[in-house]
Amino acid sequence: MINHRTVREAYERGKNTLSRAGLESPAFDALCLLKEAFGIGDRAALAIHGSEPADPEKTELFGELIIRRTREPLQYILGRWEFDGMPLSVGEGVLIPREDTMTLVETACSWLNGKQSPKILDLCAGSGAVGLAIGRRIPDAEVICVEKSPEALPYLRRNIDAFGDGRVTVRQADVLLPPDFTREHETFDAIVSNPPYIPRDDIAGLAWEVQREPLMALDGGNDGLDFYRAICTLWKPAVRDGGLIAFEIGYDIREGVIDIMKKNSIGQINAVKDFNGVDRCIFGTAVS
Repeated sequence: MINHRTVREAYERGKNTLSRAGLESPAFDALCLLKEAFGIGDRAALAIHGSEPADPEKTELFGELIIRRTREPLQYILGRWEFDGMPLSVGEGVLIPREDTMTLVETACSWLNGKQSPKILDLCAGSGAVGLAIGRRIPDAEVICVEKSPEALPYLRRNIDAFGDGRVTVRQADVLLPPDFTREHETFDAIVSNPPYIPRDDIAGLAWEVQREPLMALDGGNDGLDFYRAICTLWKPAVRDGGLIAFEIGYDIREGVIDIMKKNSIGQINAVKDFNGVDRCIFGTAVS
């Protein structure tokens, strides 16, 4: 990107580059990257400082960030993304938190409301978004975030250090295998999970930005249901009788997840829609 006389000219050129690249929100993305380079991150600040001369070094950095944005997710470039008021650390190797997942958080918190010092397992925790949000909303909760990926674990640990308040911990474990870290006879009040749920053959057709996220966090097996089966069969015994099991789901696997839950003695099953009116969370209670 060539040098520009003013900050606004640099911004406009960056926005136009992103627009030509076919990105959905070129103005928003360009503002986010402008903040990284110039410290100007909203339209009000741009209106005030836009006519100022653009520092050549900052302009060069902004140009480099714009080019990166044409081939990398914005969240990975920034190195952080906000979820429920927490600027979580993210990057290559960890799933990017999405607003849709708040449906799972709010459902779990509503069910756990009033329970004394609840113990929660967050399976396939990734960045820790779900477990940390529940832990912050329920001040006496104890949360264990379970994640297998060695690439995701550094982000998870960093976020727990920042927002876990000493009540959220991490365990490295494969959710497709039975838990081996719980104490004998230890039970939990809830399992929550946003597991990989994309059917394997559908992954190649996802948007390029989603395909930049880790395959391990997307691939739910041939039908997208591998992790639901494993959690309902292998991890359900860790939940006390009457405890909560709550999942995020994809748009086309609702009936498959419900069927798995029913076959594994999970009752009182309900679906909750996200803010777009799409079924996003399935939850029920464990029965011995």
